Amino acid sequence: MASSAKPTRSPIRLLITARDPATAVSFQKLIPRLQANLHFDILIVAQAPGSDILRQEGLAVEEFFPQDSFERKQKQLEQVFDKVAPDAVLCGISGPDLGVDEATLAVAKQRGIPSYALQSFWGDINQLSGATPDCAFVLDDEATVLTKERYPQIRCIPIGSIKHADFAACDALQIRASKRANYVGEGEVLIGFYGQPILEIDGYFSSIEAMVRQLMSWPRPFKLLYRPHPKESDTLFNQTLKLFRDSLGDRVLVDDQKDIIHSLSVCDLVVSVFSTCGFDNLYLNEISPRPFNTSVYLWFEPAMIEWWRQYSGLTQMPLVEEGLLLSPESEESILEVFEKGLDPQVRQILWQRAKQHLPDASLAVDTLINTLVDDFNADV
Repeated sequence: MASSAKPTRSPIRLLITARDPATAVSFQKLIPRLQANLHFDILIVAQAPGSDILRQEGLAVEEFFPQDSFERKQKQLEQVFDKVAPDAVLCGISGPDLGVDEATLAVAKQRGIPSYALQSFWGDINQLSGATPDCAFVLDDEATVLTKERYPQIRCIPIGSIKHADFAACDALQIRASKRANYVGEGEVLIGFYGQPILEIDGYFSSIEAMVRQLMSWPRPFKLLYRPHPKESDTLFNQTLKLFRDSLGDRVLVDDQKDIIHSLSVCDLVVSVFSTCGFDNLYLNEISPRPFNTSVYLWFEPAMIEWWRQYSGLTQMPLVEEGLLLSPESEESILEVFEKGLDPQVRQILWQRAKQHLPDASLAVDTLINTLVDDFNADV
């Protein structure tokens, strides 16, 4: 456990920033521990939707309002740095565009201030600002290898997934038993589709259209539960919902559950193009006494895959490559993969693989805090 004994030096002034939901959910668990630790004096600057998520936890957040240009974003952050004079910064890694995290890293680099970043997906670093963190807290040894291949200058520390540290306390089967009947009847399949805010990326919306075309001929009775990403524009939300309802009619539902765990728990298939919700679902199944659903990535559109390879610097999607979830190789194989995902034997295999591969998340917060304290030579 990280010590909260009185430090022998002044507290570490730590500027924390977040924009993406995955980062904010992780920081919801981390920040209260930092606030209780006398080694730290922290300030949180966040951008929506991350700021909204942090406030739900009752955390005091200084709002970052996105400006028209990255230069104006930097100016806003420079004013924060002038006021706080941080000893270090801890950022999320967001993307694919530029926001508070990238502006913070850029200013920290200019001023020679140590920078740390929390990585939510294997090998993911947003380099659009030209600045990379000095140190990245990553998911596991594979994430270290993938990140170091692209950015050998970054120090990588595998800590597990903070976001999933408290999943062990969840009873997904009980949630499923109590809530599922609100969405489907006996014998119906519930497909959860989890959106991403990337309408402008070639291949994204066409992947959704391909799924809909196939579902129109699926003989199974089913409902489609659409959960938009918090960063989805009104245009993308309306366009996606119109496609679903025009093609599938009253079989389409919009997810109104606030808690992502409740949303995932009721589904039979957790489907996205490549959302981290699929990763969340792997953890939820892994801690369950038995598997109850399957994650599926619609990972077959050449334009989408090529964009992701250029953006990530990776050649293969890690979760697909490791066989932890299912993915069709073409539009024509979507229904075949959906059927496979409903097979209890396939679910059992995926469940066992998850138990073998997913890192223990229970020590993630302690590892991160101890690293920061050790780096500043505080008395632990």
